[in-house]
Amino acid sequence: MTREEEILAELAKARSEFNVAQADLRSHLDKMRARPLLSDDERKALEELAEKGRLDDDMTALVKKVKDGEDTWEAVFSGESPHGQLLHENLSQLIAAHGLEIAEAWEDLLDEEEEKGNYL
Repeated sequence: MTREEEILAELAKARSEFNVAQADLRSHLDKMRARPLLSDDERKALEELAEKGRLDDDMTALVKKVKDGEDTWEAVFSGESPHGQLLHENLSQLIAAHGLEIAEAWEDLLDEEEEKGNYL
């Protein structure tokens, strides 16, 4: 086998592996898109936290808009909602306050997934 043939064989192998990984990713994304963004329990928990005054004003306002049917979590998280800035402000504050813990939790999640053979 010539060097050129070896290179072409390696490229074909890499392309095949890429196609498998791409199909895997598409399947995973399809499964994620089929799930609701928040479960009923998570929605109820947010509503309860807002009612108890445990969320900041922005999140409380956003929860009320969703609960009243003026908006949906799907629209908020997809960026289609005119009220998405309320979530953005809340997340920015949480990241500023808990950035290190978030980074550590993310690293732990990646490690756990890699142990299962899932490479994100």
